[in-house]
Amino acid sequence: MFNTIVFAYDGSAECRDALKDGIALASRFSARCYLLAIVPPIPPLALAAGTMPVELLEDEQSRFRTILEEGVVTMKNAGVEATGILRPGESPIEAIGAVAHETGANLVIIGHHQRSVMGRWWHGSVGHSLMDNLPCSLFISMKQQDSDE
Repeated sequence: MFNTIVFAYDGSAECRDALKDGIALASRFSARCYLLAIVPPIPPLALAAGTMPVELLEDEQSRFRTILEEGVVTMKNAGVEATGILRPGESPIEAIGAVAHETGANLVIIGHHQRSVMGRWWHGSVGHSLMDNLPCSLFISMKQQDSDE
């Protein structure tokens, strides 16, 4: 059913939960997996303020490379092999859609980030936008509740 899965991963608690959910699915279907980390584009206001030091851009890419490597190790430790993909300077919607197309994915997994109505209006909703633009199914992992079991 799901033989190629793309995970969008930024190292946040929501994405770590989504990674756990996705690992269970990937194991069940023996899926080929791709873990995608997206280095956000430079905000237009920062560009308008002047030149960005190259070191800041390199530091941000290095930080996301580390996040990606940690995610790949987590998957490997759970018995799921994954290929890490780092996409710098793209919006999440563009990068996730492009990687889904490039890999022939039939499932994309993302974590749900809680936002207020105003926050959704200001920042938009990646999940909502992906539903209209992906060539495959979308799994949005919700925050896992802590249990006393």
